[in-house]
Amino acid sequence: MVDRTNETQVLEAVKPLSKTLEKIAQLFGFELKSVNSLEELFNSAEQLYDYIHRRLVDQKANNEALQQLIEAQLEELTATYEGLSALFEINKIISSVEEPWMILSSVLKLLKNAVNFSAAVIVLKINDKQYLEYYGGKSAENVLNELVQRYHQEDSTIFVDFDKDVGGHIALPLKSEIGDYGIMILSGYGSEKIFTAGDKKIAEAVAQQILTAVNRYVMLQREIEKKRLEEQIQIARNIQMGLLPKEFPVNEKFDISAQSAPAVQVGGDYYDVLAKDDGTIICCIADVSGKGLPAALIMSSFRSMFRLSSKISEDLKMLAEQFDKMIHQDFETGRFITSIIFKITPDGEMEYVNAGHDPLYILRENKIIKLESTGTPFGILGEGWYDIGKFKLEKNDVIVAYTDGVVEARSITGEEFGFDRLQELIMRNRYLKASHIVDKIMNAVFEFSQGTVQHDDTTVLVVKYEY
Repeated sequence: MVDRTNETQVLEAVKPLSKTLEKIAQLFGFELKSVNSLEELFNSAEQLYDYIHRRLVDQKANNEALQQLIEAQLEELTATYEGLSALFEINKIISSVEEPWMILSSVLKLLKNAVNFSAAVIVLKINDKQYLEYYGGKSAENVLNELVQRYHQEDSTIFVDFDKDVGGHIALPLKSEIGDYGIMILSGYGSEKIFTAGDKKIAEAVAQQILTAVNRYVMLQREIEKKRLEEQIQIARNIQMGLLPKEFPVNEKFDISAQSAPAVQVGGDYYDVLAKDDGTIICCIADVSGKGLPAALIMSSFRSMFRLSSKISEDLKMLAEQFDKMIHQDFETGRFITSIIFKITPDGEMEYVNAGHDPLYILRENKIIKLESTGTPFGILGEGWYDIGKFKLEKNDVIVAYTDGVVEARSITGEEFGFDRLQELIMRNRYLKASHIVDKIMNAVFEFSQGTVQHDDTTVLVVKYEY
């Protein structure tokens, strides 16, 4: 089926040819029907051609002067007819294929019927690949390549009707608002060919057809790539969310809950809670720098590090230094992880390391205690030094860890959720169960940022000590 969008553009390009038909028809008293498609225009030209040909045969013997006029008009009509015929056939083959470079040879052969060039070249550059199609033999290629180099940066048609050195030529850049895709050059090299304004119009119409086909192909490929990437991102997000724990250790000493809401892009937020045989729990929350699949892969690697190392040792200082060294060695420069790891025994003895993360909050009655950073983010130095903080929990203390996606969430006006709003929220809900506190925070951030696109994951981990 003919591409109607492409056909409309071709009709627009051949308006001058259509007007020529109308003038000739008026001269001979032939009524042309209005045309709404390239096929109708082609049929009208064919009918007019047949009509004038009959008139010529009838009148040729009677009026020599009129004969000369008619022959001149017939020659012009013949050229117009051949041009429309070529455009019609080119439109059909361009509309029948997806890859525009597959029909370049056919396009030049058909165009040759309408514009009597002796040599031609079409250069297409699509997605870092170059496609070349020559016409006219090896002897003309050097001249054509010279013309390509001369005109490849031009933005509009170059028309040279005659040149004694390289022949007359028409250079037509294949450019649109979405890209620069090459050039088409028709040449009279090695002949006495003089190009006409009609030749230029036909060549421009064909160049527009080629460009429309290229634009269609490029836009289709972009859409396919976009969908493929979206599918990959969704798979990565599902894998990422599947790595987070769905259940937490059951222990009468602790009430634990956590949630993570992914942003538009795949991020690198992570939380985990491990239980030891003696009732001690080791908790972790982390945020990998950057976004996308690389961040998700680093998060997955860090999860493996944390789980494996925590089984071997509970020494937070040793774990922190080991994580810093491994991330620095294993991943590209500039990648790092901010994290808080804390260990709580059943009797409330707490140790923690804060590797460049936002403060850990401990709610005690009517106040909030902030446990600030005790070292650099993992991966920054590779030989970082980490202080281990210690804290004694009391009954009903609430520990709240979060990633910067919470405090940096923005409203539709650009305002950040912020630390003050978070502190007020958790203070107001400190007597609720851990899962309800998490829900309150996540819902508040969601409502605050409604109507905007968030580019960072939102993650919250809450532990209530119920000694």
